[in-house]
Amino acid sequence: MRIYGKIRRGSAKSFGGNVGLNLVLILSAIIALVVIGALLVYIAEQRNDQMSSYWDAVWWAVVTITTVGYGDVVPHSVLGRVIGILVMLSGISVISLLTATISSLFVAQRIRESQGLQQIKLKGHTIICGWNQRLDDLLETMNSISLQDLNEKSAQRGIAMARLKRTNGVVLVNEMPPEKMSEWIPSGDQTFSDYPNLVLKYVHGDYTKEATLARANIKDAKVVIIIPDMSMSSVPRDDKTLPAALAIKAMKRDIKVYAHIIDRENYSHLKRANVDNVIISDEHVGYLLASDISTPGISQTMAALLSSQDEASLKRVHVPAEFVGREFREIQEYFKRQLNCIVLGFVSEEESLKLSDILSSDYSAIDSFIERKFKAAGLDMVEHGGVRLNLNPPLNYVVHEKEDAIVIG
Repeated sequence: MRIYGKIRRGSAKSFGGNVGLNLVLILSAIIALVVIGALLVYIAEQRNDQMSSYWDAVWWAVVTITTVGYGDVVPHSVLGRVIGILVMLSGISVISLLTATISSLFVAQRIRESQGLQQIKLKGHTIICGWNQRLDDLLETMNSISLQDLNEKSAQRGIAMARLKRTNGVVLVNEMPPEKMSEWIPSGDQTFSDYPNLVLKYVHGDYTKEATLARANIKDAKVVIIIPDMSMSSVPRDDKTLPAALAIKAMKRDIKVYAHIIDRENYSHLKRANVDNVIISDEHVGYLLASDISTPGISQTMAALLSSQDEASLKRVHVPAEFVGREFREIQEYFKRQLNCIVLGFVSEEESLKLSDILSSDYSAIDSFIERKFKAAGLDMVEHGGVRLNLNPPLNYVVHEKEDAIVIG
């Protein structure tokens, strides 16, 4: 009875409510029918050489219930055949119920997926909180990066790309109408035609709520991206970004969180919430416009470098182990000769003391004084989420072990 209770609770949890309970009851009825039917026919067929043991009767009961009908074991007596008729009719009924119940489970699961109500089971995936008209560009870039990763893995392993399993899961979490998201998310485990290198899933709900984030399986996620949301309004808004960041960091402290905001005033609040990096809309527009006047071509160059479609785009590439401890000039020559890339500098990720670790939560006059003193001392107060950049280093710069190259190519 204890084992039966565990099965019933597990089925109810997996399939939901009465459906799981019905499945357990049907399976129990099938087992009971096999055991009782085999016992009765075994007693009735004591003189039947084909049923020399109880297990022969069990084999006959299973074959009869499933309507396979091999005919290798058959009852000979009248009572045995009457029992066989009863087992046949009962078997057809319970097997039909079992088939219908399992079918309803798959249909219910498909409906939950289309409504964004299912529990995500991906691991190492990226969660994108919010929806706006620029989501296409984000997914297109992620799809291109995934393709580059597949190419690198294929070259390293010397195998065809078709044999590499896609592990780039992306879960979209927002409050868009499910019928609208069905245009983005394919049914089942198929990939969306516009993003064949991504496995897209959808979770419907408020991404500032822990229950919604739990359905997106945030505990096994690798990265969270929060974008200005317009799923419930006609214009993108930042009002959910900070609450979402706080909820995410509360549920998984070490997860990487990147936020895109429109209002610059939200920057300091997000940094205090330990968001790893914050991108502000139109932050560099003034510089690009001024550059078009004074030095034409700068804005076009930046657009080309930041485009996922252009061959000459910015990339982060691992430095080969044999070049660690060697000078920058040697790495520059290697990348240009072997990969036709130009090395701009190096980047590394490190745990560093952040301004938010020093200042208090209410940003008092003392905090303002500390910040002025840091700036007066010429210290950089801009936080980069633990990322250290070293652009255009001298030719004799020695590359460290944990540094990757930033290249154009």
